[in-house]
Parts: sequence; structure tokens; C-alpha cells
Amino acid sequence: MINLNHLRIFYESAKEMNFSRAAEHLCISQSAVSIQIKQLEEALQIKLFYKRGNKVFLSEAGELLIQYAQKMFELESLAEKALSGLREIRKGTLHIGTTKTYARYLMPNYVARFHALYPEVSIHLNEGSSLEMIQSLLNRQIELAVVARGIEYPKSLDAVAFRKEEVLLVVSSDHILAKKDVIAIEEVGHIPLVINEEGSATRKAVMDVFKKMRVVPAIVYEASNPELTKELVERGQGASFMVRSAVEKELDQKILKEIKIADVCISLDTDIVYLAEDPLSKIARAFIDTLLVLPDT
Repeated sequence: MINLNHLRIFYESAKEMNFSRAAEHLCISQSAVSIQIKQLEEALQIKLFYKRGNKVFLSEAGELLIQYAQKMFELESLAEKALSGLREIRKGTLHIGTTKTYARYLMPNYVARFHALYPEVSIHLNEGSSLEMIQSLLNRQIELAVVARGIEYPKSLDAVAFRKEEVLLVVSSDHILAKKDVIAIEEVGHIPLVINEEGSATRKAVMDVFKKMRVVPAIVYEASNPELTKELVERGQGASFMVRSAVEKELDQKILKEIKIADVCISLDTDIVYLAEDPLSKIARAFIDTLLVLPDT
């Protein structure tokens, strides 16, 4: 097991490539740095540094370890930042917005974690298409939104990268296509589709693929509610493109089946978006920190 104190000393030394400067930053002696680096190397049974003349360099193992160390200490910094406002943030209200899919399947985990940290803060959650949530931001009805990047943002908005979503083609387990694992994009054009409403980033991503591949989709239903979409698909009314987080339970229970499309991969990058000209409240900043710290679930 890696000693975190040893790892921190290694990290500072690797950043500086100088044990003396690392010792100054850590407020310890150079000899203490050298001793603890040696102890870490002994624990890992591998050399992390090598010397050439009076200079030190990272070994191949050291180059690998510093990448993981950097991620760990960046996460530590984010966690400290998220918790630092506990004494300052007591009461208040935060208005946020997100897509209907995220509101149902993803956001409850983050809201629950935030309420554990700030139990007296009230959260008002609006839901709609990505386009509708951006409009709500511009109208100052909400302070921040979690939306897909497929929608073009006005210049008055700033964005922070949140997570990547995989978009899947799903059918009911007794659909004729359920016997297949992979189909060609041309075959998708002959399948009745249940698709998201206009303004949905998922719809735009899917339609962009159809356009690029010169395939005309057979849309039989447009649905604005992910639960309605799944119900229609489960009843065999058609196939649909949905983000993985919305159908994981049904896939695990074999109610739905994912059908891969040969040479096609559809994904969405999602962002946390807010007005650039308006300073975020402490509550909003704390909520963003919670979104970034909490692992994907």
C-alpha cells in the first residue's frame, strides 16, 4: 500500500525535479525528502528517480506514478474546496436546470450528496430539453444548468466540462432485432424509431449521424419524457436512442437490449453552464464542486 505522505513528497519532488526545493515547499529537510523517497521506492520495489550528474530525472515508473499522483491531489483539492464553504453556507435557495433524463436518473445522487453537506439549502430543479434550459439561464430563471454540448451556447454563457454520455440504440428483448448484436446503419433507417423532441441534444447527435450517413430515419413517435420512450420501446412500438444512464437498469434486467451499429459510436459531452457576466453565488459554486467531486454513479 502506498503511504500518502510519501506520495506527496514524491509528487512535490517530481514537480520540482529538485529535492532541495521540494523540501522548502514541504517545510522539511532535504535529507527527510531523500529518506522518504527511498522508503517509497522500497515499498514499491521500483526506482522512481535516477541521477545524471547533479540532476535527477524520473524513471519510467516515476513518469507513470506522477500522472496518478496528480489526479489524486487534484481530487483532494476539489474535495477541500467543496467542503470549505460549510461554515459559510447555511441557508438559501439554488435554482438549477437539467434535461429530463438527467433529472430522473442522475441528478438525485448529486442533490442527495449536496443536501448531506448543506442540509438547510433548498434546491429547485427545473427540467426540459437542453435548449429550454439554456433559455431559462438567459432569462435568469435558473443560476446554472447541466446540459449536453451538442447545443450551441450563446457567447454570454460559460461552461465547465462535466461528463461524457454514451448514446445507445435499444429495443425490447422480444423485438425482432434482439436476435442481433450488430447491425449496419442502413438497417436502422428501416426500423420504426421513438425519438426525443426537438431541442434535445440526444436527438441532434443522432440526426447528425443519420445525415452524415445519408440515411432517412423512420420516426413513428416523438417523446419528451424518457419514461414514455422506454414504455413504448418495451411494448415493441419501435427502437430508440437513449443515453446509457437512462436504460442501465432495463439492460441489466434484460427488459431492453442494446443493438450496436457497425462503425458508429454516438456520444454526448455534457457541461455545467452558467451566465458569464453574473458572479455565481457561494451556493452555486458549492454545488458545482459537488458535481465535479462525486464519482460517476
